[in-house]
Amino acid sequence: MAKYFILMGDVIGSRRLHATKLRRQFKNLLSACNRHLKAEVLSPYTTTLGDEFQGVPRSLRSAAESMFCIEEARIKNRYDFGIRYVAHYGEIQTPISRKIAYEMMGPGLTRARALLTDKRRGQPRFCFDLPDKKLAENLTRLCSVVDGLTNRWDSRDYTLIFDMLSNANNEEVASKHGKNRSQIWKRRKHLLIEEYRLIRAVVLDLIDAAELEREK
Repeated sequence: MAKYFILMGDVIGSRRLHATKLRRQFKNLLSACNRHLKAEVLSPYTTTLGDEFQGVPRSLRSAAESMFCIEEARIKNRYDFGIRYVAHYGEIQTPISRKIAYEMMGPGLTRARALLTDKRRGQPRFCFDLPDKKLAENLTRLCSVVDGLTNRWDSRDYTLIFDMLSNANNEEVASKHGKNRSQIWKRRKHLLIEEYRLIRAVVLDLIDAAELEREK
């Protein structure tokens, strides 16, 4: 049977959040990612429960891009909750639904869900489970650094943070937020915005290099 990359996620501590509001916000994030990466998603990211989702990205790079897309959409919308992710490569035995990632079955989905529901202390927020164990380990490590960086960010600063992530021009960001260029430069340095951007680039470059090596 065919194997695919599978991306699943769930909201951390969802029981403490308002269910109706969370469901609306969660679906908004997934819809934004599905629109932005439409060509890179075989089966669109879909809520399976109120606080969980699954989907089938086209490639490992697409899976990583989807994680970053959802995370940055969360920041853009100032949603103050965290999401755990599992990217797994495994078998799906039923047809891939192009409209909704639901009612698909196979060992790959079972394995991804088992990893996602493993709540033992110390489990990483971003988990890669791949045939190339070294690549999976390095991607998980790098994304743990991303998690450490973003944990420094206060949700009250999310609008500014998103604009700094999206625009490297301090003058333009300063003008939008009623600050001067020096203030934005200091905030960018303090919040390690460029470090986040660099690690994001390294994650994608590492995936691309592994793909090129595999094709040789």
